[in-house]
Amino acid sequence: MLLHIISTADWAAARSAGSIAPAGEDFVHCSDRGVVHVTAGRFFHGQSGLLLLVIDPKLLDVPVRWEAVADSPLWFPHVYGRIPVAAVAEVHEFPCERDGSFVLPEAVAVL
Repeated sequence: MLLHIISTADWAAARSAGSIAPAGEDFVHCSDRGVVHVTAGRFFHGQSGLLLLVIDPKLLDVPVRWEAVADSPLWFPHVYGRIPVAAVAEVHEFPCERDGSFVLPEAVAVL
């Protein structure tokens, strides 16, 4: 499974459009359970109104490439194209902690 962090407003727009589109790049940034906290902490620290989408990569008809990120030893899945709403298997609230950090929802941690 792939994970994607999205605002509630962007998720509503994606549902209306039928897919999540790449924003400003050729791909949609995703994570897995092991690195989603890095993504959340770096790009969403302290933000509220976020959701964590669980995406089934078998339901994608576009390439998924695991790629290294500059200045990091970690690799992240990038979806090169639109993610259909039908590929989203689960939607979880993703609130930040009091210190602005994020904790993986228990339901996702045990996938």
